[in-house]
Amino acid sequence: MKSVTSTDTGKTAALICAGVFIATFVVYYLMQEGPATPYDNFVRLADAFLHGRLYLLSNVSHIELVPLDGRYYVVPPPLPAIIIMPVVAIFGLSTNQTLISIVLGSVNVALAYLVARELTGKRSIQLWATAMFGFGTIHWWVASSGGVWMFSHTVSLTFLFMAILLTLRNAPPLASGLALGASYWTRLPTILSFPFFLIMYLDRWYRPAPGKSLLGRISLTPLIWLGLGAGIFVLINAGYNYLRFGSPFDLSYYLIPGILDEIWYQKGIFDITYIPRNLKVIFAGLPRFIDEFPYVTPSWSGMAIWITTPAFVYAFFAGRSRLMVACWVSIALIAFVNFCHGTWGFAQFGYRFALDFYPFLFILTIKGIGDEIKWHHITLILLGIAVNLWGVLWINKFGWVGY
Repeated sequence: MKSVTSTDTGKTAALICAGVFIATFVVYYLMQEGPATPYDNFVRLADAFLHGRLYLLSNVSHIELVPLDGRYYVVPPPLPAIIIMPVVAIFGLSTNQTLISIVLGSVNVALAYLVARELTGKRSIQLWATAMFGFGTIHWWVASSGGVWMFSHTVSLTFLFMAILLTLRNAPPLASGLALGASYWTRLPTILSFPFFLIMYLDRWYRPAPGKSLLGRISLTPLIWLGLGAGIFVLINAGYNYLRFGSPFDLSYYLIPGILDEIWYQKGIFDITYIPRNLKVIFAGLPRFIDEFPYVTPSWSGMAIWITTPAFVYAFFAGRSRLMVACWVSIALIAFVNFCHGTWGFAQFGYRFALDFYPFLFILTIKGIGDEIKWHHITLILLGIAVNLWGVLWINKFGWVGY
């Protein structure tokens, strides 16, 4: 579905992509909190992998771990640890997880530009949309944080954007499936975006043929390749969990000592009765208003998506098409599962669970902007950039934040 203008050559796109990466890296690097995150679970896990272990040898008081038979297991899926193993092999436990997060966050913004380039031939829309994602969403704070859950989000977005880009370029379904699977093995809910890829590859696996039955119109080969790509990681994850806990299911969160005694999980980790508390944050979460300077600060509990990225409102003007259906279905599935979680992602800036479907909101927003970037589009994008700059400054540089 290439819609790039003839003047937007591959060389030009490569130069812009490099510029986007460098600019993002510089800004993210300068705006980080300072010292590397102490929540370097993946550095420690990568070191364990390099020594032939799936677990840490000792407990680390400030890190959430699962103690079992004298071993200490990291909770989130392990792909972030796997991809940083070469770096950890060189620098050991002194590896700066935050710096790696900033690098990958910069890659994400470059990938967002490439996705935008597939969706519109207007250079102005491509660049404004890229600026929106890089500096007008909570991705800025998340990537510059680099803590355990934030790093998971950053890495997951790298692979999810790759999967989307490959699909928009009509790459072999296996490639898109593998990228989606990699995103899943970093943030499990992203596997629920599988319908996006199923719908977007419709022309490959379904061919209208008068007189043929429904099954006769379906080609199983593309479906098998797509499913195989993602399924490989589902199976690997099952094996990883079996080696750790004797079960193919991801039990790590449930095995955190005392987790089910916390007030947030009175009905388990997931329950539909938790949906209202998540909806309250994503749609009605406000900053903190206090009686002393600076008077308004971010709330660690979370803030509404329309505050952190007001330009996402244009997603509702994206019209009707196969691409739009694919995006909304994926958003709905991921959001439903995340909304059923007992907590809503705190401590955080914004509502971080929404990052699992941000790439699809990004697509819808570009389509909602239409064929020409107008003053009101730019106004909302700039407003989002201002809000996220405020959040990053207040949290990372001044520590002005609280519940």
